[in-house]
Amino acid sequence: MIRRNNPYKRKDRVEQELRKAISSIIQFEMNDGRLNEITLTDISLSNDLKNAQIYISTSLSGVDKNEVLELLDNAKGYIKKNLSNKIKLRYMPHLHFKYDDSIDYGFKVDKLLKDLKEEG
Repeated sequence: MIRRNNPYKRKDRVEQELRKAISSIIQFEMNDGRLNEITLTDISLSNDLKNAQIYISTSLSGVDKNEVLELLDNAKGYIKKNLSNKIKLRYMPHLHFKYDDSIDYGFKVDKLLKDLKEEG
């Protein structure tokens, strides 16, 4: 028996495929202008591949993150249906959208550092 040294787990490969497919669905297939500025920052699958935490961020500060999360929660069925056409899995994972505050936090830290540099 030949043993392959595959550095990636199946979970990692499925996460990558889900990230590409969900990004494509949101960007090109959903006709809602409020979703155009969404960026998928990360996807985390459970070990059994049945639950997916999808982390999103928006590049516009004027967009209400709760409104975007509500839109995505309402569109879960549509996204899941299109995912099943793009990715063949035995069980399509349940989608859980969460807002990723790390980018906003990074902008705050950057602004504080710039302000400190200007002061002294």
